[in-house]
Amino acid sequence: MHRAPLPPEVGELLADRRNPQAFAQAVENLAVDTVIDMIALNETDVDTLLRPLGGRIAHYLVISSYDVYAAYEAAWFRRPYPYPLPLPEDAPTATVRFLYGREAGYDKVLVEEAARRAATESGVRLTILRYPALYGPGDTTPREWYYVRQVLDRRPVIIAPNGGQAIFSRGYLENMAHAVALAVDAPPAQERVYNVADTGQLTVRQIIDAVAEILDHRWEVIDLPENLLPAHRPSQALPYGIDPYHICPHLLLDTTKLRVQLGYDNVVAPAAALEATVRWLAERPEPTRSADPLDYAAIDGAIRKLGRGSPAEQRLDPQI
Repeated sequence: MHRAPLPPEVGELLADRRNPQAFAQAVENLAVDTVIDMIALNETDVDTLLRPLGGRIAHYLVISSYDVYAAYEAAWFRRPYPYPLPLPEDAPTATVRFLYGREAGYDKVLVEEAARRAATESGVRLTILRYPALYGPGDTTPREWYYVRQVLDRRPVIIAPNGGQAIFSRGYLENMAHAVALAVDAPPAQERVYNVADTGQLTVRQIIDAVAEILDHRWEVIDLPENLLPAHRPSQALPYGIDPYHICPHLLLDTTKLRVQLGYDNVVAPAAALEATVRWLAERPEPTRSADPLDYAAIDGAIRKLGRGSPAEQRLDPQI
């Protein structure tokens, strides 16, 4: 999380809702029509914000996530998902609370439930935008760094879990901001829920190939079966992982409703968005590099399990 620079005509009021009393005092005289809540982690965050503001605003727009869906829960635990894809807004929701651990205090299902309760009680219009995996210049948890890092380290090979065929809904930051603007300007409605993601998604293999092309690098892409992947934590919510966009089953959002009702289209096409992201990361490697030790020995060891004499094995560092 970081603060973006604001134009001079935009006012700024700083308050921390983790201190409810101080927050209520800070916003006591705030006169606004719409509140856009980007960082609500749980029901307490929603209640703390809407308790002092609910009776004075017309529209509450809260950013949720695709991790509210049962399909995300299935992917996290590598379980089968029995319903059709892509996921519509009325798809089944997750049943496990605090998927990343209760100590993180994060659960967007609880955010949405609290937002609905508070909006009903105060008569506030509610819009819920379910974001995908975000990417773009300025992203503080860039999954693309996993691939860019290996280019900068001049790796001759890269693994593509299960051939890199996984599809994971992503959203370029500028496109996602455009969706928020459309939702703010939409005609009044008591409640709206939208999946938000780029129109057009890339597979893991397409991302791998594009990163190499953008940075003028050549490597051999190794189709590595799931059972040969090095040990790693689930990475759907973590950057820098061994498989930052690999997922089973696929996690693909249906954005038909957003496009039809709000007229959404990409401001930046996915290919151009990925190029801007990759070049931004490649020009700023040091701060990111220090946060991300990649275990090349484990990766190369997994590749060797494919069998002796393969072109991939012959190109690995014999000292590893």
